[in-house]
Amino acid sequence: MSHLLLTGLAVSGTALASASLALVTGTVLYAHIVTDVVWDIQRLRRRPSIAADEIVPSDR
Repeated sequence: MSHLLLTGLAVSGTALASASLALVTGTVLYAHIVTDVVWDIQRLRRRPSIAADEIVPSDR
């Protein structure tokens, strides 16, 4: 979520200076977000099944 917010701010701010630079910035940041999502999906598929108690810490 933070990537989307930062991308929006970066592209909007850059657009004030130069439309072509904003286009390049938006394209690069979009590619970054897509590759992050793909990487996360691949990592999740490689993980073995995890029990809920291993994900959520217990109150010990």
